[in-house]
Formats: sequence, structure tokens, C-alpha cells
Amino acid sequence: MRCLWQSARRHAGLLRLFIQNSLLANLEYRVNFAGALMMSLLDALWAVGGALLFYTHRTTIGGWTFHETLIVIGLFFIASGFVDAVMQPNVRDVIEAVRSGTMDYTLIRPINPMFHATLRRFRFEKLSGLLVGIVLIGYALTQLRLWPALERWLVFGLLGLAAVALLYALMAALAALCFWVVDIANVDELVLGVLEVARFPAQAFPEPLRGLISFVFPIAFISTAPAEALLGRLTLPLALCGLGFTLFALWLSAWAWRRAVASYTSASS
Repeated sequence: MRCLWQSARRHAGLLRLFIQNSLLANLEYRVNFAGALMMSLLDALWAVGGALLFYTHRTTIGGWTFHETLIVIGLFFIASGFVDAVMQPNVRDVIEAVRSGTMDYTLIRPINPMFHATLRRFRFEKLSGLLVGIVLIGYALTQLRLWPALERWLVFGLLGLAAVALLYALMAALAALCFWVVDIANVDELVLGVLEVARFPAQAFPEPLRGLISFVFPIAFISTAPAEALLGRLTLPLALCGLGFTLFALWLSAWAWRRAVASYTSASS
């Protein structure tokens, strides 16, 4: 138990160091944040405008009103902001390191290689999507005249963290593929493309697609489930399925990295 605690402290300290170094590097190009924020705002206007178009001739879609759907859209922007800021730069670094042979320097360090390779660099300007998502959620709750109780916020926070962990695990597992298939430079674009489904509530999609994104490959867990928690309509099967899939994805990504490291042959050797 003491060893686990010491390992956790060491990894937490390294994560803090990675964040500090990335922040210092990002501060050299402060205009990038303003540009990224502008792009996120334009993307948000496009997403909200698209949703508003669907609601022009009807008040609900799949049982969701326009402002309730805005909560889902806000959560989508938070999720995509995490992928853009954390996973995308690190996945691309892993691909390049394996191709060039510099992954050797990561593997010889006395630290979990998956942790180091997938959390080493952050692009803080891409977190503008997170700010846009928070604003959309706050605006939607204001228009709904809804302030959820504390227990709803706690469940919302738990499911939100689980959704981030799910995205991290999936991206990390896909990054491990580059140890066997080097030319996967657009794998992050694949994840972002699939993530687009999370822009709208799962109930807005027809069957069997609704069941597929809810229980087979629970993309709905990323945005729909936390929104349902805030609105007080969360279903236990969706929550349990999403949490179970998250735990499985975390185990799968760790297993994939162990196998990948064991089979790794340096490109420089």
C-alpha cells in the first residue's frame, strides 16, 4: 500500500511538472488562445444554429427541448476540448517517436510509459472549447430556470470524469497501435469523427443507432448521460453501462501498452 501511495505521489508530481512546462511554452504564443477561442465560438454558433434549425417546427426532439439539448452540446465541446488539448498532441508525438526511434528515451525512464507518453504535453489554447461548453451549459440552465440539487451536481461531476477517462483510454489504446502499424497519423481524426455523434442527445437518433451508441459503444455516455444527471432523468442502465465500459477501456489501454512495449523494436536499432 505504501509503494502504491509513493507511486501515485510521484506520478502526480510529474503530471504537475508536465502541466507547468506546457503552460510556459503556451504563454510564448498568447495570441493563439484568442484565435482558438474565436474558432470555438464560431463552431459553437454553427452547432447551436444547426440544432435551432431542427427545432424550428417542433418543440421537442426525442423528448428533449432546445435548451436541454444545449446542455448536451456544451458537454460535447468540453469533451472535444479535452481531446484537442490533451490527447491529440500526445498521440501524434507517440506516432512520431515510434517512427523516428526516439521512443527509446521514454521507455528507459523509471515511469509508466503510457502515462509519460500520453500526458506529457498540453495545448492550453485548445481548452477554449471547454470555456465555450461551460458557457453553453450555464446559459441553458438559466433559460430553463433550473439549478440542480447538490446530489445532481455530484453525479454530473462523477459521470463527467468518467467520460474524460473513457476518451483518454480509447485514445491511448489507439496510440498503442502505432507500435505495430506505424502509419496511423489520422487516428485522432477518427476519434473526433466518431465523437461528433455526441453533439446531440442519444434519444434524438432512431433505433438501432440509439441502442448502439448507448449500450454497445456508449458514445452517449460522454454527453447525454451527464446532461440527464443534471436534468434528473438519468437511467441506471446507461450509467452502469458507461461506467463499466470506461473501466474496461482503461484496462484495455493499459494491456495494449504493455503488449506494445514488450514487442517494441527501436527504429534506430
